[in-house]
Amino acid sequence: MNVVIFNSHTLFASHYETELEIILHHQKKGNKVVQLVCNKELPACENNPYFMPESCERCVSKVKSGYSQLQQKPIVRSFFQLTETDKKRIAETQRNITNLEELKKLWVDNFDVGYAVASTMISMERNPTPELEGRQVERLIISSLGVYFSFLNYLRQNPTDVVYIFNGRFSTTRGAMRACEKSGVRFITHERGCNMQYYSLFENATIHNIPNTQRLILEAWANAEPQSREGIACKWYETRIGGKMENWYSFLENQQIDLPEGWDKNKENILICNSSEDEVAALGEEWKNPFYINQNDGITRIIKACETLENVHVYLRIHPYLAQKASNENLRYLLNLKSKNLTIIPPASKLSTYELVRNASKVITFGSTIGVEATYMGRPSILAAKTFYDSLDIAYTPGSHDDLVALIQQNLEPKPKENALMYGYFWGTFGVKFEYYEPHDFDRGTFLGKKIEAELGLKYKLIQAVFHNKKMLPLSEKLRLRWRERVMNRYLG
Repeated sequence: MNVVIFNSHTLFASHYETELEIILHHQKKGNKVVQLVCNKELPACENNPYFMPESCERCVSKVKSGYSQLQQKPIVRSFFQLTETDKKRIAETQRNITNLEELKKLWVDNFDVGYAVASTMISMERNPTPELEGRQVERLIISSLGVYFSFLNYLRQNPTDVVYIFNGRFSTTRGAMRACEKSGVRFITHERGCNMQYYSLFENATIHNIPNTQRLILEAWANAEPQSREGIACKWYETRIGGKMENWYSFLENQQIDLPEGWDKNKENILICNSSEDEVAALGEEWKNPFYINQNDGITRIIKACETLENVHVYLRIHPYLAQKASNENLRYLLNLKSKNLTIIPPASKLSTYELVRNASKVITFGSTIGVEATYMGRPSILAAKTFYDSLDIAYTPGSHDDLVALIQQNLEPKPKENALMYGYFWGTFGVKFEYYEPHDFDRGTFLGKKIEAELGLKYKLIQAVFHNKKMLPLSEKLRLRWRERVMNRYLG
Protein backbone atom coordinates (compact mmCIF):
# COMPACT_ATOMS: atom_id res chain seq x y z
CA MET A 1 0.00 0.00 0.00
CA ASN A 2 1.35 3.42 -1.02
CA VAL A 3 0.67 6.03 1.65
CA VAL A 4 1.35 9.78 1.31
CA ILE A 5 1.27 12.20 4.24
CA PHE A 6 1.33 15.94 3.56
CA ASN A 7 3.30 17.69 6.30
CA SER A 8 1.75 21.14 6.63
CA HIS A 9 1.15 22.27 10.22
CA THR A 10 4.32 21.19 11.98
CA LEU A 11 4.32 24.03 14.51
CA PHE A 12 0.69 23.50 15.54
CA ALA A 13 0.39 21.63 18.84
CA SER A 14 -0.09 17.84 18.45
CA HIS A 15 -0.86 17.79 14.71
CA TYR A 16 2.67 16.90 13.60
CA GLU A 17 2.78 14.28 16.34
CA THR A 18 -0.47 12.88 14.93
CA GLU A 19 1.28 12.50 11.57
CA LEU A 20 4.14 10.63 13.24
CA GLU A 21 1.55 8.35 14.85
CA ILE A 22 -0.01 7.64 11.44
CA ILE A 23 3.40 7.06 9.84
CA LEU A 24 4.40 4.53 12.49
CA HIS A 25 1.07 2.67 12.22
CA HIS A 26 1.53 2.25 8.45
CA GLN A 27 5.18 1.29 8.78
CA LYS A 28 4.25 -1.50 11.20
CA LYS A 29 1.79 -2.79 8.57
CA GLY A 30 4.60 -2.89 6.02
CA ASN A 31 3.19 -0.06 3.90
CA LYS A 32 5.35 2.30 1.87
CA VAL A 33 5.11 5.78 3.45
CA VAL A 34 6.07 8.98 1.64
CA GLN A 35 6.00 12.30 3.47
CA LEU A 36 5.68 15.37 1.29
CA VAL A 37 7.23 18.33 3.08
CA CYS A 38 7.97 22.00 2.58
CA ASN A 39 11.70 22.74 2.51
CA LYS A 40 11.24 26.49 3.05
CA GLU A 41 9.44 26.68 -0.31
CA LEU A 42 6.10 28.25 0.59
CA PRO A 43 6.03 32.07 0.52
CA ALA A 44 3.18 31.95 3.05
CA CYS A 45 1.51 29.25 5.14
CA GLU A 46 -0.32 28.85 8.45
CA ASN A 47 2.95 28.05 10.26
CA ASN A 48 4.61 31.14 8.85
CA PRO A 49 2.13 33.55 7.19
CA TYR A 50 4.61 36.43 6.88
CA PHE A 51 7.58 34.31 5.72
CA MET A 52 9.96 34.79 8.63
CA PRO A 53 13.12 32.79 7.79
CA GLU A 54 13.64 31.68 11.39
CA SER A 55 10.12 30.16 11.45
CA CYS A 56 10.97 28.12 8.35
CA GLU A 57 14.13 26.91 10.07
CA ARG A 58 12.18 25.96 13.20
CA CYS A 59 9.64 24.02 11.13
CA VAL A 60 12.23 22.08 9.11
CA SER A 61 14.22 21.30 12.26
CA LYS A 62 11.17 19.96 14.11
CA VAL A 63 10.36 17.63 11.21
CA LYS A 64 13.87 16.17 11.38
CA SER A 65 13.59 15.81 15.14
CA GLY A 66 10.41 13.77 14.69
CA TYR A 67 12.00 11.43 12.17
CA SER A 68 14.84 10.73 14.58
CA GLN A 69 12.33 8.91 16.80
CA LEU A 70 11.34 6.49 14.06
CA GLN A 71 13.37 3.34 13.53
CA GLN A 72 12.53 3.51 9.83
CA LYS A 73 12.57 6.98 8.35
CA PRO A 74 9.80 7.52 5.77
CA ILE A 75 10.64 8.49 2.22
CA VAL A 76 10.81 12.29 2.37
CA ARG A 77 10.24 14.47 -0.69
CA SER A 78 9.55 18.12 -1.29
CA PHE A 79 5.92 18.71 -2.24
CA PHE A 80 7.07 21.35 -4.77
CA GLN A 81 7.00 20.14 -8.39
CA LEU A 82 5.53 22.60 -10.86
CA THR A 83 5.70 22.56 -14.64
CA GLU A 84 6.14 25.71 -16.70
CA THR A 85 2.47 25.39 -17.65
CA ASP A 86 1.53 25.35 -13.95
CA LYS A 87 3.61 28.46 -13.29
CA LYS A 88 1.94 30.22 -16.20
CA ARG A 89 -1.52 29.39 -14.83
CA ILE A 90 -0.57 30.70 -11.39
CA ALA A 91 0.85 33.88 -12.94
CA GLU A 92 -2.37 34.39 -14.93
CA THR A 93 -4.63 33.88 -11.90
CA GLN A 94 -6.09 37.02 -10.36
CA ARG A 95 -4.11 37.68 -7.19
CA ASN A 96 -4.61 41.37 -6.40
CA ILE A 97 -7.74 40.97 -4.29
CA THR A 98 -8.66 43.07 -1.25
CA ASN A 99 -12.39 42.27 -0.98
CA LEU A 100 -13.46 39.18 0.98
CA GLU A 101 -16.51 38.37 -1.15
CA GLU A 102 -14.47 38.76 -4.33
CA LEU A 103 -11.82 36.46 -2.85
CA LYS A 104 -14.38 33.74 -2.10
CA LYS A 105 -15.39 33.71 -5.78
CA LEU A 106 -11.87 32.74 -6.90
CA TRP A 107 -11.80 29.19 -8.30
CA VAL A 108 -9.22 27.32 -10.37
CA ASP A 109 -10.52 24.06 -11.86
CA ASN A 110 -12.35 22.28 -9.02
CA PHE A 111 -10.33 24.16 -6.39
CA ASP A 112 -12.09 26.83 -4.31
CA VAL A 113 -8.79 28.58 -3.71
CA GLY A 114 -10.48 31.81 -2.60
CA TYR A 115 -12.33 30.08 0.23
CA ALA A 116 -9.11 28.34 1.28
CA VAL A 117 -7.16 31.60 1.45
CA ALA A 118 -10.07 33.37 3.17
CA SER A 119 -10.17 30.64 5.81
CA THR A 120 -6.50 31.19 6.61
CA MET A 121 -6.86 34.99 6.70
CA ILE A 122 -9.92 34.78 8.94
CA SER A 123 -8.16 32.42 11.36
CA MET A 124 -5.07 34.64 11.44
CA GLU A 125 -7.11 37.65 12.53
CA ARG A 126 -9.83 35.70 14.39
CA ASN A 127 -12.26 37.91 12.54
CA PRO A 128 -14.95 36.73 10.05
CA THR A 129 -14.48 39.97 8.09
CA PRO A 130 -10.71 40.49 8.11
CA GLU A 131 -8.81 43.35 6.55
CA LEU A 132 -7.23 41.90 3.40
CA GLU A 133 -3.71 43.13 2.78
CA GLY A 134 -3.10 42.69 -0.94
CA ARG A 135 0.43 41.28 -0.86
CA GLN A 136 -0.44 38.85 1.92
CA VAL A 137 -3.44 37.54 -0.03
CA GLU A 138 -1.28 37.22 -3.14
CA ARG A 139 1.33 35.12 -1.31
CA LEU A 140 -1.34 32.81 0.07
CA ILE A 141 -2.96 32.38 -3.36
CA ILE A 142 0.42 31.53 -4.88
CA SER A 143 1.18 29.05 -2.10
CA SER A 144 -2.24 27.45 -2.28
CA LEU A 145 -2.14 26.98 -6.05
CA GLY A 146 1.45 25.77 -5.80
CA VAL A 147 0.33 22.96 -3.49
CA TYR A 148 -2.65 22.15 -5.71
CA PHE A 149 -0.70 21.82 -8.96
CA SER A 150 2.24 20.10 -7.26
CA PHE A 151 -0.06 17.45 -5.80
CA LEU A 152 -1.72 16.92 -9.17
CA ASN A 153 1.72 16.28 -10.68
CA TYR A 154 2.77 13.94 -7.87
CA LEU A 155 -0.43 11.89 -8.09
CA ARG A 156 -0.10 11.58 -11.88
CA GLN A 157 3.45 10.27 -11.60
CA ASN A 158 3.28 8.10 -8.47
CA PRO A 159 0.89 5.26 -7.61
CA THR A 160 -0.90 6.38 -4.44
CA ASP A 161 -3.54 4.54 -2.43
CA VAL A 162 -4.27 7.16 0.24
CA VAL A 163 -3.21 10.69 1.19
CA TYR A 164 -3.40 12.05 4.75
CA ILE A 165 -4.04 15.79 5.15
CA PHE A 166 -4.57 17.95 8.21
CA ASN A 167 -8.06 19.49 8.56
CA GLY A 168 -8.62 20.43 4.91
CA ARG A 169 -9.93 23.98 5.25
CA PHE A 170 -6.72 26.05 5.13
CA SER A 171 -4.92 27.63 2.18
CA THR A 172 -2.33 24.86 1.87
CA THR A 173 -4.26 21.77 2.94
CA ARG A 174 -7.37 22.41 0.87
CA GLY A 175 -5.20 22.57 -2.25
CA ALA A 176 -3.90 19.06 -1.53
CA MET A 177 -7.42 17.81 -0.82
CA ARG A 178 -8.88 19.22 -4.06
CA ALA A 179 -6.00 17.67 -6.02
CA CYS A 180 -6.89 14.27 -4.55
CA GLU A 181 -10.55 14.75 -5.49
CA LYS A 182 -9.66 15.71 -9.07
CA SER A 183 -7.28 12.75 -9.37
CA GLY A 184 -9.75 10.27 -7.88
CA VAL A 185 -7.35 9.39 -5.07
CA ARG A 186 -8.64 8.45 -1.63
CA PHE A 187 -7.75 10.97 1.08
CA ILE A 188 -8.18 11.11 4.85
CA THR A 189 -8.17 14.31 6.89
CA HIS A 190 -6.96 14.19 10.48
CA GLU A 191 -7.97 16.40 13.40
CA ARG A 192 -8.36 16.34 17.18
CA GLY A 193 -10.63 13.68 18.64
CA CYS A 194 -13.15 13.58 21.48
CA ASN A 195 -10.44 14.44 24.00
CA MET A 196 -6.71 15.03 24.02
CA GLN A 197 -6.04 11.28 24.10
CA TYR A 198 -7.69 10.82 20.69
CA TYR A 199 -7.23 12.00 17.12
CA SER A 200 -9.88 11.72 14.41
CA LEU A 201 -9.85 10.56 10.78
CA PHE A 202 -12.42 11.51 8.13
CA GLU A 203 -12.33 9.55 4.88
CA ASN A 204 -12.80 11.58 1.67
CA ALA A 205 -14.23 14.39 3.77
CA THR A 206 -13.34 16.93 6.43
CA ILE A 207 -14.69 17.35 9.94
CA HIS A 208 -16.62 20.35 8.57
CA ASN A 209 -18.56 18.35 5.97
CA ILE A 210 -22.07 18.67 7.44
CA PRO A 211 -23.82 15.72 5.69
CA ASN A 212 -20.89 13.38 6.34
CA THR A 213 -20.60 14.29 10.02
CA GLN A 214 -24.37 13.96 10.49
CA ARG A 215 -24.16 10.49 8.95
CA LEU A 216 -21.35 9.58 11.37
CA ILE A 217 -23.42 10.83 14.32
CA LEU A 218 -26.37 8.62 13.32
CA GLU A 219 -24.15 5.58 12.68
CA ALA A 220 -22.29 5.94 15.97
CA TRP A 221 -25.57 6.00 17.93
CA ALA A 222 -27.03 3.08 16.00
CA ASN A 223 -23.91 0.95 16.51
CA ALA A 224 -23.40 1.86 20.18
CA GLU A 225 -24.19 -0.48 23.06
CA PRO A 226 -27.79 0.43 24.04
CA GLN A 227 -27.13 -0.15 27.75
CA SER A 228 -24.20 2.29 27.94
CA ARG A 229 -24.64 4.90 25.21
CA GLU A 230 -27.03 7.15 27.16
CA GLY A 231 -24.70 7.27 30.16
CA ILE A 232 -21.74 8.18 27.94
CA ALA A 233 -23.73 10.95 26.27
CA CYS A 234 -24.94 12.33 29.61
CA LYS A 235 -21.39 12.37 30.92
CA TRP A 236 -20.30 14.45 27.92
CA TYR A 237 -23.02 17.01 28.60
CA GLU A 238 -22.55 17.11 32.37
CA THR A 239 -18.80 17.58 31.93
CA ARG A 240 -19.39 20.61 29.71
CA ILE A 241 -22.11 22.02 31.95
CA GLY A 242 -19.64 21.66 34.83
CA GLY A 243 -17.25 23.99 33.01
CA LYS A 244 -14.84 21.39 31.63
CA MET A 245 -14.03 20.47 28.04
CA GLU A 246 -12.09 17.37 27.12
CA ASN A 247 -11.07 18.24 23.56
CA TRP A 248 -10.37 21.98 23.82
CA TYR A 249 -10.10 24.87 26.24
CA SER A 250 -13.16 25.80 28.31
CA PHE A 251 -14.38 29.38 28.42
CA LEU A 252 -17.02 28.63 31.06
CA GLU A 253 -14.90 27.70 34.07
CA ASN A 254 -15.46 29.67 37.30
CA GLN A 255 -18.79 31.09 36.16
CA GLN A 256 -21.26 31.97 38.93
CA ILE A 257 -24.63 30.22 39.15
CA ASP A 258 -26.75 33.35 39.20
CA LEU A 259 -29.14 35.35 37.04
CA PRO A 260 -28.81 38.95 35.84
CA GLU A 261 -30.17 41.67 38.05
CA GLY A 262 -33.79 42.38 37.20
CA TRP A 263 -34.55 38.93 35.76
CA ASP A 264 -38.36 38.60 35.77
CA LYS A 265 -39.58 34.99 35.73
CA ASN A 266 -43.02 36.16 34.68
CA LYS A 267 -41.70 37.43 31.36
CA GLU A 268 -40.91 35.52 28.18
CA ASN A 269 -37.12 35.59 28.54
CA ILE A 270 -35.41 34.92 25.21
CA LEU A 271 -31.73 34.01 25.45
CA ILE A 272 -29.55 34.63 22.37
CA CYS A 273 -26.09 33.04 22.44
CA ASN A 274 -23.72 34.07 19.69
CA SER A 275 -20.74 31.93 18.73
CA SER A 276 -17.25 32.18 17.25
CA GLU A 277 -18.15 32.89 13.63
CA ASP A 278 -14.58 33.05 12.33
CA GLU A 279 -14.25 29.25 12.46
CA VAL A 280 -17.00 28.68 9.86
CA ALA A 281 -16.96 31.92 7.85
CA ALA A 282 -15.00 30.43 4.92
CA LEU A 283 -15.99 26.75 4.90
CA GLY A 284 -18.10 26.98 1.74
CA GLU A 285 -21.68 27.37 0.61
CA GLU A 286 -23.02 24.55 2.80
CA TRP A 287 -22.25 26.70 5.87
CA LYS A 288 -23.78 29.88 4.47
CA ASN A 289 -26.57 31.24 6.65
CA PRO A 290 -29.89 30.67 4.86
CA PHE A 291 -31.48 34.03 5.77
CA TYR A 292 -29.01 36.27 7.62
CA ILE A 293 -25.94 37.99 6.20
CA ASN A 294 -24.02 37.03 9.34
CA GLN A 295 -24.59 36.61 13.08
CA ASN A 296 -24.57 40.33 13.80
CA ASP A 297 -27.24 40.87 11.16
CA GLY A 298 -29.34 38.07 12.65
CA ILE A 299 -28.96 39.27 16.24
CA THR A 300 -29.83 42.85 15.26
CA ARG A 301 -32.96 41.83 13.36
CA ILE A 302 -34.16 39.47 16.11
CA ILE A 303 -33.73 42.14 18.79
CA LYS A 304 -35.59 44.70 16.65
CA ALA A 305 -38.45 42.26 16.01
CA CYS A 306 -38.79 41.54 19.74
CA GLU A 307 -39.24 45.25 20.56
CA THR A 308 -42.87 45.02 19.47
CA LEU A 309 -43.65 41.78 21.31
CA GLU A 310 -45.47 42.09 24.62
CA ASN A 311 -43.97 40.60 27.80
CA VAL A 312 -40.72 39.64 26.00
CA HIS A 313 -37.24 40.41 27.27
CA VAL A 314 -34.11 39.52 25.29
CA TYR A 315 -30.82 38.54 26.91
CA LEU A 316 -27.79 38.53 24.60
CA ARG A 317 -25.01 36.35 26.01
CA ILE A 318 -21.84 37.31 24.13
CA HIS A 319 -19.48 34.34 23.83
CA PRO A 320 -16.56 34.59 26.30
CA TYR A 321 -14.18 33.81 23.43
CA LEU A 322 -14.78 37.28 21.97
CA ALA A 323 -12.99 38.83 24.93
CA GLN A 324 -9.78 37.16 23.71
CA LYS A 325 -10.11 37.97 20.00
CA ALA A 326 -7.28 39.67 18.19
CA SER A 327 -9.90 41.95 16.61
CA ASN A 328 -12.78 43.18 18.77
CA GLU A 329 -14.77 44.85 15.98
CA ASN A 330 -17.64 42.37 16.44
CA LEU A 331 -17.55 42.79 20.20
CA ARG A 332 -17.82 46.58 19.93
CA TYR A 333 -20.76 46.21 17.57
CA LEU A 334 -22.64 43.88 19.92
CA LEU A 335 -21.95 45.94 23.03
CA ASN A 336 -23.42 49.02 21.31
CA LEU A 337 -26.76 47.38 20.49
CA LYS A 338 -29.71 49.18 22.10
CA SER A 339 -33.30 48.19 22.75
CA LYS A 340 -35.88 48.89 25.45
CA ASN A 341 -36.21 45.18 26.27
CA LEU A 342 -32.59 44.08 25.82
CA THR A 343 -29.96 43.09 28.38
CA ILE A 344 -26.44 42.47 27.13
CA ILE A 345 -24.21 40.09 29.08
CA PRO A 346 -20.61 40.89 28.05
CA PRO A 347 -18.04 38.14 27.39
CA ALA A 348 -16.11 38.78 30.60
CA SER A 349 -19.24 38.35 32.75
CA LYS A 350 -19.05 35.60 35.38
CA LEU A 351 -22.78 34.87 35.06
CA SER A 352 -23.30 31.20 34.22
CA THR A 353 -24.40 30.61 30.63
CA TYR A 354 -26.00 27.33 31.68
CA GLU A 355 -28.00 28.99 34.46
CA LEU A 356 -29.34 31.39 31.82
CA VAL A 357 -30.29 28.40 29.63
CA ARG A 358 -32.06 26.64 32.54
CA ASN A 359 -34.26 29.67 33.15
CA ALA A 360 -34.82 30.93 29.61
CA SER A 361 -38.17 30.50 27.87
CA LYS A 362 -36.35 29.83 24.58
CA VAL A 363 -32.71 29.69 23.48
CA ILE A 364 -31.60 31.02 20.08
CA THR A 365 -28.17 30.07 18.75
CA PHE A 366 -26.19 30.36 15.52
CA GLY A 367 -24.71 26.87 15.46
CA SER A 368 -22.98 26.69 18.81
CA THR A 369 -23.20 23.61 21.02
CA ILE A 370 -25.31 25.63 23.47
CA GLY A 371 -28.24 24.96 21.12
CA VAL A 372 -27.89 21.20 21.65
CA GLU A 373 -27.18 21.58 25.35
CA ALA A 374 -30.41 23.57 25.72
CA THR A 375 -32.37 20.60 24.35
CA TYR A 376 -30.52 18.25 26.70
CA MET A 377 -31.48 20.57 29.59
CA GLY A 378 -35.14 20.53 28.55
CA ARG A 379 -35.35 23.99 26.99
CA PRO A 380 -36.79 24.89 23.55
CA SER A 381 -33.88 25.57 21.19
CA ILE A 382 -34.10 27.60 17.96
CA LEU A 383 -31.28 27.32 15.42
CA ALA A 384 -30.62 30.36 13.21
CA ALA A 385 -27.74 28.98 11.11
CA LYS A 386 -26.32 25.90 9.41
CA THR A 387 -24.44 23.43 11.59
CA PHE A 388 -23.87 19.76 12.40
CA TYR A 389 -27.29 19.27 14.04
CA ASP A 390 -29.56 21.23 11.69
CA SER A 391 -31.11 18.02 10.25
CA LEU A 392 -31.17 15.90 13.41
CA ASP A 393 -34.38 17.31 14.97
CA ILE A 394 -32.45 18.67 17.93
CA ALA A 395 -33.58 22.29 17.52
CA TYR A 396 -36.33 24.19 15.73
CA THR A 397 -34.99 25.22 12.31
CA PRO A 398 -36.97 28.14 10.85
CA GLY A 399 -36.89 28.72 7.10
CA SER A 400 -36.80 32.50 7.32
CA HIS A 401 -36.47 35.40 9.73
CA ASP A 402 -40.26 35.71 9.88
CA ASP A 403 -40.51 32.00 10.76
CA LEU A 404 -38.02 32.54 13.59
CA VAL A 405 -40.00 35.48 14.99
CA ALA A 406 -43.15 33.36 14.81
CA LEU A 407 -41.43 30.61 16.83
CA ILE A 408 -40.50 33.16 19.50
CA GLN A 409 -44.22 33.92 19.93
CA GLN A 410 -45.32 30.27 20.10
CA ASN A 411 -45.50 28.00 23.13
CA LEU A 412 -42.77 25.53 22.14
CA GLU A 413 -42.01 22.16 23.64
CA PRO A 414 -38.34 21.11 23.81
CA LYS A 415 -37.16 18.79 21.05
CA PRO A 416 -36.68 15.11 22.05
CA LYS A 417 -33.81 14.68 24.50
CA GLU A 418 -32.74 11.42 22.83
CA ASN A 419 -31.73 13.36 19.74
CA ALA A 420 -29.43 15.49 21.87
CA LEU A 421 -28.04 12.33 23.51
CA MET A 422 -27.25 10.95 20.07
CA TYR A 423 -25.25 14.09 19.29
CA GLY A 424 -23.46 14.03 22.63
CA TYR A 425 -22.53 10.36 22.29
CA PHE A 426 -20.71 10.99 19.02
CA TRP A 427 -18.73 14.01 20.21
CA GLY A 428 -17.92 12.23 23.44
CA THR A 429 -16.46 9.17 21.73
CA PHE A 430 -15.24 9.97 18.21
CA GLY A 431 -11.68 9.36 17.12
CA VAL A 432 -8.80 6.91 17.45
CA LYS A 433 -6.82 6.60 20.70
CA PHE A 434 -3.17 7.58 20.47
CA GLU A 435 -0.84 4.63 20.86
CA TYR A 436 2.59 6.24 20.53
CA TYR A 437 1.88 9.89 21.34
CA GLU A 438 1.14 10.78 24.96
CA PRO A 439 -0.39 14.25 25.39
CA HIS A 440 0.30 16.07 28.65
CA ASP A 441 -2.09 18.91 27.82
CA PHE A 442 -3.39 20.55 24.66
CA ASP A 443 -0.02 22.11 23.83
CA ARG A 444 2.53 19.55 25.01
CA GLY A 445 3.19 15.84 24.84
CA THR A 446 5.73 13.17 24.01
CA PHE A 447 6.06 10.80 21.07
CA LEU A 448 7.67 7.48 22.00
CA GLY A 449 8.72 9.11 25.25
CA LYS A 450 10.37 12.19 23.72
CA LYS A 451 9.12 15.74 23.29
CA ILE A 452 9.40 16.58 19.60
CA GLU A 453 10.83 20.06 19.22
CA ALA A 454 13.13 21.96 16.90
CA GLU A 455 16.82 21.61 17.61
CA LEU A 456 18.05 25.13 16.96
CA GLY A 457 21.78 25.70 16.72
CA LEU A 458 24.27 27.96 15.00
CA LYS A 459 22.35 28.09 11.72
CA TYR A 460 19.27 29.44 13.48
CA LYS A 461 21.31 32.10 15.27
CA LEU A 462 22.92 33.09 11.98
CA ILE A 463 19.49 33.47 10.34
CA GLN A 464 18.35 35.70 13.19
CA ALA A 465 21.51 37.77 12.94
CA VAL A 466 21.04 38.31 9.21
CA PHE A 467 17.29 38.89 9.05
CA HIS A 468 16.63 40.52 12.45
CA ASN A 469 19.73 42.57 13.10
CA LYS A 470 18.58 45.54 15.18
CA LYS A 471 21.70 47.52 14.31
CA MET A 472 21.04 47.10 10.57
CA LEU A 473 17.28 46.68 10.58
CA PRO A 474 16.58 48.34 7.19
CA LEU A 475 19.14 46.07 5.51
CA SER A 476 17.84 42.98 7.33
CA GLU A 477 14.29 43.77 6.26
CA LYS A 478 15.39 44.33 2.68
CA LEU A 479 17.20 40.98 2.60
CA ARG A 480 14.18 39.14 4.00
CA LEU A 481 11.82 40.70 1.46
CA ARG A 482 14.22 39.90 -1.37
CA TRP A 483 14.38 36.26 -0.26
CA ARG A 484 10.61 36.10 -0.10
CA GLU A 485 10.32 37.54 -3.62
CA ARG A 486 12.76 34.93 -4.90
CA VAL A 487 10.63 32.17 -3.39
CA MET A 488 7.45 33.66 -4.92
CA ASN A 489 9.07 33.90 -8.34
CA ARG A 490 9.68 30.13 -8.33
CA TYR A 491 5.90 29.76 -8.61
CA LEU A 492 5.50 32.34 -11.36
CA GLY A 493 8.24 31.33 -13.76
